[in-house]
Amino acid sequence: MINRSGLKLFIWGVLLLGCYAPVSAQMLAGPWLVESEKKIDVARKTDLRVIVMDGSGRPAHGVAVRIEQTRSAFHVGLVLPETGWPKQGLGAETHTEFWRCFNAVSLERMTGWPALQAQPGSQFDTKRVSLIDNTLDQAQAGGVFVRWGPMVSADAGRLPGWVAQLSGQALAEAVAGYGEHVWQHFGGRIDQYDVYTQTLDHGFIEELAGISVVRRLYESVHVNSPGAQGCARFDDGLTLGRFQKMQRRLTAMGEAFIPFQTVAIDQRFGGTVERRTLVRMLSKIGQLPGPVVISGLEVGADSEVNAAINLETVLRTLMEHPNIEGIWFSGLTPGMAGEPSGALLDEMGLPTPSGRLVDSLFHSLWRTDIDTQADGLGNVRARVFPGAYRITAKLPDGLNLVTDVWVEKSADPRVVLLEPLRPGVMIGGASE
Repeated sequence: MINRSGLKLFIWGVLLLGCYAPVSAQMLAGPWLVESEKKIDVARKTDLRVIVMDGSGRPAHGVAVRIEQTRSAFHVGLVLPETGWPKQGLGAETHTEFWRCFNAVSLERMTGWPALQAQPGSQFDTKRVSLIDNTLDQAQAGGVFVRWGPMVSADAGRLPGWVAQLSGQALAEAVAGYGEHVWQHFGGRIDQYDVYTQTLDHGFIEELAGISVVRRLYESVHVNSPGAQGCARFDDGLTLGRFQKMQRRLTAMGEAFIPFQTVAIDQRFGGTVERRTLVRMLSKIGQLPGPVVISGLEVGADSEVNAAINLETVLRTLMEHPNIEGIWFSGLTPGMAGEPSGALLDEMGLPTPSGRLVDSLFHSLWRTDIDTQADGLGNVRARVFPGAYRITAKLPDGLNLVTDVWVEKSADPRVVLLEPLRPGVMIGGASE
């Protein structure tokens, strides 16, 4: 169990200093944090070996080497406001430390079917299309991973009113026509779609039009938006009864040959999050077919400080599971959060304890920046988080060696050879 009173006192102390340092909390919060970091190391990190050579092709021993992560492979995302990019942060000129760890967004507050196509047979709302286009342009410029959010709901109450009155062939044509509009306007610019949602409690489409309509909609993602993933999304799937229901639903989708690639889960936490209970629940997440993303995470409590404690418990436990590939935070501001205590920014736009925690974990703790020296054989070995890296070394003659590489999670070490260009070296029968 967590020593919550000790951790609370620690957080209040560091808040007085204007920062939050979860690594130091290990001394006051008990051994669970240390054990969690060991599990995260195994689940998330991979081995990297850098070999530095000098201009003569010999190992450059003792030279200074810097390994700097420039982009994380893990998606740390925000569900954007309905108005698009916030005035500060991702895609904007103004930069604050809070925004630096985010590399992904969800558009779901601006891409709902009822808002895009309110009338039967009509084209998409032009103002809404322009907003989405502008948001996507900024995402592309920043290299940001984009989720569309829910496409079609199994809940008739979340569909346009005119769609909820249809059945049979008319309903099938409406779903297909909507998909065609999405591909026409945005195909190829989205990385993930939550194709069919609210399926644990509802079944409007398959009941009134047949499961083949759902199957065709998933199949159309791969045809019309190449490279994008079709997600099966569930609300509150990380509670015991609903998790089991989600498992059964995914099994049924597989048996119906519905080609989903990723499982997306929305989840809200409040009250007191018990580490032991959450560990037991998430121990089953590896049983789900395919990778998992947390498409909308909110973590609140009875105060901002307790919300930050809960959030650290949740994030650490999630990060211990390698099949979780991304987390999107849905409560950016108090007005966007189900529990205002869990918002990442306050009313003034400044990071809350939870916001500072997210930055501290994802930008500092779960990111690799290493300054070291090559050994006698020119080697540097390190455990690193997957992602993009810039590796530099300075040879004794003053020559700077620089290379940019992408490092995947692998059972085998990623080997990077860092050496000066040497004309005439033969590779596969051809000289450089």
